[in-house]
This record gives sequence, C-alpha cells and structure tokens, in this order.
Amino acid sequence: MVSDMDRRKLLRHLGTLTALLLATFIAAAAPGRAEEGHSHGPAPRTISVAPRTELRIGNQEAVVAYDRGKLVLFLQRYSDGQPTSGATLEMTVDFVPVSFEEVAPGTYVASEVMLAAGRNDLELSYKIGEREGAETIALMLPQTAGQVASSRPASAPRAAVSGLLLAGIAAAIYAAVTALLALRSRPA
Repeated sequence: MVSDMDRRKLLRHLGTLTALLLATFIAAAAPGRAEEGHSHGPAPRTISVAPRTELRIGNQEAVVAYDRGKLVLFLQRYSDGQPTSGATLEMTVDFVPVSFEEVAPGTYVASEVMLAAGRNDLELSYKIGEREGAETIALMLPQTAGQVASSRPASAPRAAVSGLLLAGIAAAIYAAVTALLALRSRPA
C-alpha cells in the first residue's frame, strides 16, 4: 500500500527526472556555438566555369564551354590529360559553320557565337592527327539570360526540431505516463 506522501515524493522525483531529461535533450540538440573570436572562416564555395559539356573522340577528350559569346574547346588525350595541339576543328551552330582557333596547346576558341537558352545541338567536325569525323554535342544553357548554372550545392532543408529532442520528449512522456499508470493501478 502506497501512502499519499509516498505518491507525492514519487511524482516529485518523476517531475525532476522528466525536467532533467528534457534539459539534457534540449542541450544536446542545440547547435554548437563558437566562442567569441573563434571562427572557421567563410563557408567553402564551389566555382562553376560556364555551361559546358564533354565528349570522347577515340583516345581524345573534348570539353566544350560557352561563355559570353565564345565557345572554348579543350582537347586532350584521355589517358594522361596531355593537351592535343594542331587539330582542325569546326562547329555548326544553327546551320552556321564556326571555325576554332588554337590559342594555347589544346585550347581552341570560336568567337562571336550566339546560343539560345535551353538545349543546343552542336555538330563538331574534326581532324585530329589521322582521325577525321563529326560528332553531335548537346549543350544546355540556363533558361534566363545572364544566368549561369548554379554553383550552390543542393541541400536538404533544416528540420525545425531536432530528432534527438523529439526522442527525448517522447521518452519523458512515456516515463511520466508509465509512472502515473503504475501509481494508479496499485491497490489503495
């Protein structure tokens, strides 16, 4: 038989335990704070170099980038990344042929090229050493003028309440309900 005084003591201890559990979980769920004068610097940034696409031509790798009316084509051996010089490259853009000029080893530029927003199918004709041919490349441009592909990585939205905090609250409620049911079911 449990006296009223014992029940009050048990409820008081249960309330104290619940408050301590709740405070512990709130402290654990709170985000860490840097001390005054302590900083890890700005968040890291990702740098995006213009809309681009890649293509493999035999043992060669070509990367085509579009920036402010210029098509830039980087050509290198696929196996070791060695720039490929002396290639003859021409691209057909909206039925208009555009010639590339080599500005550095493995770097070719075509100026005054206008591309529309969305998907652009570009036909590249090439002569690299003894190999000749043509390939079609799809280059996607942002939908709004002046917009460059987003360089910010996608991230999931932050939860309003930490899962650890919710688990602590659930455990405290469970403990309180169990204790109350245990007190209630004892014979008087």
